[in-house]
Amino acid sequence: MTGKKFLLATICPFTFAAFLAFSSMASEPVTEAAAEGTKTIFSIADYGSGESITEEEGIALAYEHAGITQDKAEHQHSEYDRDDGMSILEIEFEVAGDEYEYEIDLDGGRILSASYEMSDRRKREFPLLTTSISDSEAAALVLEKVPGVAADDMWIEADRDDGILYYEIDFIHEGIEYEFEVDADAGMITSWEQEWITRR
Repeated sequence: MTGKKFLLATICPFTFAAFLAFSSMASEPVTEAAAEGTKTIFSIADYGSGESITEEEGIALAYEHAGITQDKAEHQHSEYDRDDGMSILEIEFEVAGDEYEYEIDLDGGRILSASYEMSDRRKREFPLLTTSISDSEAAALVLEKVPGVAADDMWIEADRDDGILYYEIDFIHEGIEYEFEVDADAGMITSWEQEWITRR
């Protein structure tokens, strides 16, 4: 395992071009929207009304961000909680074994945090590349989802799990903390998390 690395290299246009072939499988989880060719906006900052919403509207907001319809979900669980005076709805559900988790601020009508984890079964279904992607190429995949972030603001750590090379990529952009895991041997994003740093 290597230590955490501050990415200083500029992500050049060539890097993006080299990975157009992987964009359909690596840029987004295979959701209903992705299968239909509809690209959903990724940042939780772009979702919500800013006004108080009901529990049903909070659940709908989570599915809107995930880019799927509620009828495709399995094992949905929601729980109401109060934290620091805020009315928070916690939502968990699965789609084809992939796991989603959300925290919704019902008072503010917005998503506080969201996460996605690809199932182990789906990870095994992707063919391995001839050569593992580099950290700069992994960063290029992440920049497709959060295009406004500067590449040199990313922290990247390489690790191996069961012989598979992964990159963990962390950064903060416009008040939101992001974490990604990229399978370097398959050239795809397998998990992500995003959360507001300040919840008020």
